[in-house]
Amino acid sequence: MTAKSLLWEKDAPIIRSLVETDVYKLKMLYYIWIYYPYLRVKWAFTNRKVQIPLAKYVSVGALKEQLQAVMELRFSDDDIKYLMKRNEFSVKFLEELKKLRLSMPVVRECNGQLVIEVEGTWLETTLWEIYILAIVAELYGRGRAREMGIDEKSIYDASMQRLEEKIEFLTLHPELKINLYGLRRRLSGLFEDLMIQAMTQRTNCIISVSNMYLARKNNVQSDGTNAHELPMAESAIARHISPEAVRQSPYEVLRKWEKLYGYSSLKMLSDTYGTEAFLSQLPQEIAVRWAGHRQDSGDPFVIGEMIIADYIRRGIDPSDKIIIFADGLDCQLMLRLYDRFASRINVGFGVGTNFSNDHGFFEALSIVVKLIEAAGNPTVKLSDNLAKGMGPEAEQQVIKSIFGYNGDFYQATRY
Repeated sequence: MTAKSLLWEKDAPIIRSLVETDVYKLKMLYYIWIYYPYLRVKWAFTNRKVQIPLAKYVSVGALKEQLQAVMELRFSDDDIKYLMKRNEFSVKFLEELKKLRLSMPVVRECNGQLVIEVEGTWLETTLWEIYILAIVAELYGRGRAREMGIDEKSIYDASMQRLEEKIEFLTLHPELKINLYGLRRRLSGLFEDLMIQAMTQRTNCIISVSNMYLARKNNVQSDGTNAHELPMAESAIARHISPEAVRQSPYEVLRKWEKLYGYSSLKMLSDTYGTEAFLSQLPQEIAVRWAGHRQDSGDPFVIGEMIIADYIRRGIDPSDKIIIFADGLDCQLMLRLYDRFASRINVGFGVGTNFSNDHGFFEALSIVVKLIEAAGNPTVKLSDNLAKGMGPEAEQQVIKSIFGYNGDFYQATRY
């Protein structure tokens, strides 16, 4: 590989295929196609590290050029064959995928930040989340390095050295079972590819890779569950009905999801409106049937104990269930969580930015693309960390009242 292409292929599209997305996005797309193919929604990009003037490093023109390249992509015959082998999607859905056209995002600069918004049907907008995040993260890395006068080889060498240290750690701890979630805030597509190759070939810790494009390229398992957008949309729809319908909306998501997917995909994301509130109303039959939980915010030790206590209260053996910790993890935190919980419940990890964008020259972004409106109503995410909460303040207060949310944990987001 030449020095020119160590990290950034600057004359090529950042997103190379529509399957260069996380598995859960395709799974949720199928959910949307089944249940809400015509629902109107709106998405917005947020840079949670507001102290970073993102537009200084990412030009609107360069961003639009990359987004336009995505607009021109289509699901190919090879993509459809690959998805068909997963045995998760209907033939009709896969045929419709080939006709899918994405709505073009609106991009502008405001007070040094990027404003990126997408409107349209849920079906034609949801895939933008990952593409936008990966593009912005990579353009930011290029721009920040240029502004700081750091050459590409220096960043590459530092990234590879830190990756080597992680691999050495993991070879000593094969008990740590990891799902790689590194796409959305990665340093670059080339580096994510190298990371996947190195970690899957040299450790016994990698269970799956979320990036479907690179999983296929490297012939490794790809897997994923679901995300906050489902309960956020369902609760916005339920706001047209009643507070009780809103309160039941997270469990409506689980019931619909269970109809589509088997046991391996039945892992609950319980923090959209607070894990404590979620567990208090969780139907017993769902707790019994579903494999476990994914922890995505809040103090992981507190949330882990809360989930185990809930299983015990219900008469369910926690050793038959799993918690996947997936919030800002590094090697030492994974080991601490494993030591705390592995004797009582199965433990897995979803690791992202700390592996796919770690070099020490400048901090990785904490960026998200989230639903902000569905069915004409604003969407809300409360989270187990108030720093990750989203939605108009008045609407947040309504949702807090409906769910009985009283969390006060606040921690600045790492990624």
